[in-house]
Amino acid sequence: MQTGHADAASRSDETMSGAYLHPLARVHVVPSSISVVEGATCLEHLNRIVSVETQELPVLGRADGLICNANGRILDNATICNLGEQAIILGNEGTGDSTREILASGIPWDENLVVKDADAAISHIILLGKAPLRCLAGLGINPTDVGTERWTEYGNSLISTHRQCEDAIQILIPSGHCEAFISALVNNGAKRSSLHDWVRDRILSGLLSHHELNSQNLPFELGLEEFVALDKGCYPGQEIHARMESRGALARSLVRLRSNGQIPQGKSKIEAIGSITVTSTCQDDIGYVALALIPHAAADVATLVFEDGTVASVESV
Repeated sequence: MQTGHADAASRSDETMSGAYLHPLARVHVVPSSISVVEGATCLEHLNRIVSVETQELPVLGRADGLICNANGRILDNATICNLGEQAIILGNEGTGDSTREILASGIPWDENLVVKDADAAISHIILLGKAPLRCLAGLGINPTDVGTERWTEYGNSLISTHRQCEDAIQILIPSGHCEAFISALVNNGAKRSSLHDWVRDRILSGLLSHHELNSQNLPFELGLEEFVALDKGCYPGQEIHARMESRGALARSLVRLRSNGQIPQGKSKIEAIGSITVTSTCQDDIGYVALALIPHAAADVATLVFEDGTVASVESV
């Protein structure tokens, strides 16, 4: 038992230090939904729907918010790039049609706006590692130009630092140019990745996907307070979010789990803890890692024991 705790502590330290990351970066092509809203009032329109302020976003400015329902639960991620009278909305895998329906149905009769499907036209790359900016520098991109508040143009691509992880660089690029761009990154030290690499790296880096960002969950449960602006104009779910913020009471919290055995995905009953939901799980080099929502009152426990006997250590995300 003591050895198990030592192993868990060692692996937790490895995550904190980023030891699992590639020395430069892995190139992940991430399935995503991408929509475009065109028209002079596109930012004003998004401001009525998204959970953060968009109306004053400068050209090439970046905003990271959520699209929620009236109950405050998450319908989609909304990472926005302002291109003037056009805005790109980067969302979760598989949510494009429903998000575009929300965007289109909310257009006032006196505003001339068009919502377009760019799922196939634009690809989403995440460059994740200890030194992703070195790969970009090799392409002639000034690393100091890349940050979380704006998008940097490079040829026909848009580049920005991921809001949830400073070791991750997001790139939006026309799909027809994606392979050539990846080859250029590889020539500058990056490594192509597999789907398994992506799932493992995003769990260890705390990057959330549609497995967490969905209608089962509330932003505060996922630690996404900065994705919600309670001081802006009204948006769907704002009343619920304001009530949660004022009461300061959470039912659940997101944590990372580690185990030598396979961690069961989905809902489980844990003795003395209650119901938990493992949203994502993957095997890594020395065991298994997962993201899970557990009762907030139990967020500081050291270990969980599943019904099948699997023991998992608990880490903050």
